[in-house]
Amino acid sequence: MKIHKSFSKLELVDIFKNLNPNFIIDKTLNKKDVIEFINKKINKLDIVNIENNYKITSIKELKLFLKNENADKKLSVKDKNNVVLDAKRIINYCNNDYKIDKSTFNNFEELEKVAINIKVYSYISSVRKCINLLNKDIKLKNKIEFNKINEIKTVKPQYHCKIRTGIFRYDMINCKLEVLEEY
Repeated sequence: MKIHKSFSKLELVDIFKNLNPNFIIDKTLNKKDVIEFINKKINKLDIVNIENNYKITSIKELKLFLKNENADKKLSVKDKNNVVLDAKRIINYCNNDYKIDKSTFNNFEELEKVAINIKVYSYISSVRKCINLLNKDIKLKNKIEFNKINEIKTVKPQYHCKIRTGIFRYDMINCKLEVLEEY
């Protein structure tokens, strides 16, 4: 079975952990080894969690899901930079008292077209900001609506950590941290 390259190693581990908590993939393996492990064990997998985040109910659906591009990674870095740049252009228009001659757009229709094209990427904060600012413009006939963050992506678990302050010494030979003074 071929797994699409847009899935990262940790995403693959998370997917299988969500489907069956007993299907454990070692996180210390590299991505190639994780894919080999999955290919060997996928036919023995039982989907215990039917109400999983990915709405997968069978092995056939899982294979199809992994074969296709990762839905969470819609944009490459280059495309994301272009979307952010368009959002900044709209923010610039809004910050200049909604005057088209002080912006990089030729006319209002062009601006509206760009805004409608980038509203899909509302998981990017600058896109949300530009749409919210643009909706305050009186020249805009129909308000532009975008998806709320909760509807776009499942929330990843938060990990809590304790931050310690003080004076510490790191032993590089034994790879240990020694506490000299803590406050």
